[in-house]
Amino acid sequence: MIFTCKNCGGNAVFDPKRQAMYCPHCDSEDSADRLENQSSTVCSNCGAPIEVERFTSATKCPHCGTYIILENRVQGSMRPGLILPFKVSKREAVRRMEEEFEKRIFTPSTFLSESTMELLEGSYVPFWLYNYDGEVEYEAKATKVRTWTTGKTEYVETSHYRVVRDMHIDFEKIPVDASTRMADDIMDLLEPYQYKDLIDFDELYMSGFLGEYYSETEDKMSDRAKEKVTEATESILKESVNSCGYSTVKPVHKEVSIVKEKAVFALLPVWVYRYRFRNSQFLIYVNGQTGKVIGESPRDNRKIWGYGGTVFALTLLFGFFVKIILGVF
Repeated sequence: MIFTCKNCGGNAVFDPKRQAMYCPHCDSEDSADRLENQSSTVCSNCGAPIEVERFTSATKCPHCGTYIILENRVQGSMRPGLILPFKVSKREAVRRMEEEFEKRIFTPSTFLSESTMELLEGSYVPFWLYNYDGEVEYEAKATKVRTWTTGKTEYVETSHYRVVRDMHIDFEKIPVDASTRMADDIMDLLEPYQYKDLIDFDELYMSGFLGEYYSETEDKMSDRAKEKVTEATESILKESVNSCGYSTVKPVHKEVSIVKEKAVFALLPVWVYRYRFRNSQFLIYVNGQTGKVIGESPRDNRKIWGYGGTVFALTLLFGFFVKIILGVF
């Protein structure tokens, strides 16, 4: 399906800044009509064939630029339960990247240029959001050692403690990306998202963006979620014990139980900038809600050599003037 403007018939999109459907052709808001039953292989706007990858749920026609939502891929088991709409606009994403990379003087001159910004695309990335219950039984022997000196005598006092923790921890919406196209470590670095803004899924929020449904199943990704929960549980337990200021802690018993309650398929917003430089592709990611930037910029060796040559020349020139001042010449 596509969303078309009632006023002018142009391609309407969802504008993160306005938080409303918007037509860039006639500048009207909330004037979108859904065009249903569109072919997933032919653009309904220009009629050109479109190559659609297996897990794609929203794409862009390479011929006319129309954004198309594949209706049959946002239904049934492929339909997300929740979506986190874009809050960061394309212009804001560019500004955040400029702030991140402006001090990197060796980046190519075309990096983040106006012409290459056409390569920046907003994409809804599939995630599984897991709820877990954590139970912790913990017992340890601990000591606190106090030392003081009176006159010429040094005293040492050792107090012994029995440390007990019986903890119940609820974990809600633990995110694990469900896309084989996105690197797990990069998606982890883009966190956190503010899940208070999650809403029930509606196709209109995908208009103007790319999207895909999960290529990794809930069961397959649950181990990664459980690993995150286990690490968080261990961290909470450690902080609870260490905050008491014990000198030594010797665990006697520890039992940790992590049980999955449920998982929800959700779409989270990410801006992706694909920049190619000298046969290498560099990927920059921007959290579409918070604006957090993750990625490495390329380095132009010509700039590095040019900068080094300039510094060398200035050093020689400075030395020459010092010799003149000292009367060497």
